[in-house]
Amino acid sequence: MSIFKSLFGSVAYHKQRSHKIEGLADGVFAIVMTLLVLDIRIPLKELNTENGVWFSLLGNMPKILTFILSFSVAGQFWSIFTNQFNYVHTSDRNEIIIAMFFLMSVSLLPFSTSFLSEHLWSRAAIGFYTFNMLLILLFHTLHWFYSYHSGLVKPEGNERVVIHKAIMNRARTAFIAYVIVVVCCFFSSYLALCGTILMHIIFAFTGFIELLHSLSRKKIKGIGHNRPLITPKLSPEPVIEVNNVIEPPANVTNEKI
Repeated sequence: MSIFKSLFGSVAYHKQRSHKIEGLADGVFAIVMTLLVLDIRIPLKELNTENGVWFSLLGNMPKILTFILSFSVAGQFWSIFTNQFNYVHTSDRNEIIIAMFFLMSVSLLPFSTSFLSEHLWSRAAIGFYTFNMLLILLFHTLHWFYSYHSGLVKPEGNERVVIHKAIMNRARTAFIAYVIVVVCCFFSSYLALCGTILMHIIFAFTGFIELLHSLSRKKIKGIGHNRPLITPKLSPEPVIEVNNVIEPPANVTNEKI
């Protein structure tokens, strides 16, 4: 028992350099994102007409669409995972094990994508694809949760709490969205697929939408502050000329100046 404690006390919780697992993650994501395109194949039969070429291209559209979807999904998770290492300044054995499970679920993405592209009509195919997404999100969230509560996160004070809340709120929103997609699988595979595509479009372009919204607000606010004050011009009172005698207006008193 003492040997067990000494082993795990000196090895399992020993602080290590975090950039090692970050470099491994970059390699895994690079291979996975490359393997996705290999599922798109040119038909073996010879095509002698223009219509035949178009029909072959249309036949590959499910594979092309699922490739675009999975490539964007992998890109989003890579961006979020690597961004976490701006705050995680060290690691230990437990953090590495969680990261390994995360990368394992990412490595399953080419298979689930190929399975979905061959069976877009199947609720089992979209369900397995969604399950793969949930595994990636689960281990990704668990990786940050462990790093935060184990003292591996660098920021301190209020900044540390704000970053943790932002990451957990994003993960919570993604979990809710995936649960909705899973529920849609019981009704229609195409509805679940459309929900998955819409969800990742929103997640991908949220930053651009917020940027455009903030710029529009600043522009409107700047126009409001820089708008010159326009004072209405009062038209002069008419001067009435009677028999070559200029009489002042009625509201002017006959006082000597």
